[in-house]
Amino acid sequence: MDSYLYARGGLPLKFSIELPVQFRDIDVMGHVNNATYFQYMETARVELARSLGQVSEGFRGGFIVASARCEFKKPIRNERRITVSVWVSRIGDRSWDLDYSIRGPRGVQYAIGRSIQVAYDYKTRSAVKISGKLKRDLAKHVGRPVKFRAD
Repeated sequence: MDSYLYARGGLPLKFSIELPVQFRDIDVMGHVNNATYFQYMETARVELARSLGQVSEGFRGGFIVASARCEFKKPIRNERRITVSVWVSRIGDRSWDLDYSIRGPRGVQYAIGRSIQVAYDYKTRSAVKISGKLKRDLAKHVGRPVKFRAD
């Protein structure tokens, strides 16, 4: 699993991770199962959070996922590897949106997605304000929101 940050033409940095398409990802219809797309997005989200210092004490992070959405563009059938890119599309006081693009090696877009994260204190079991440091770190990865069909 390779993760890297990249910038193009002065655009904000998107965090991308390359993942293998494994045999277990394929369903009886011969393509990657729809639930697996959420796992791909989760892996990218956790790796971005880890790079920002949000994940500590093993896998315990300082946030919870309040919502996750995926719009399928094309089935993943014969790819050995895919790239999942993630960027920040909104920063609020207590929550932020991450947008995703799942692409094949030839640039084919297979899906787009969005998740909403809420800053969370596991000790008090409540939402908290996003720290100034986290807001600054997230702001380094702000990009244009994905456009869903229904929007």
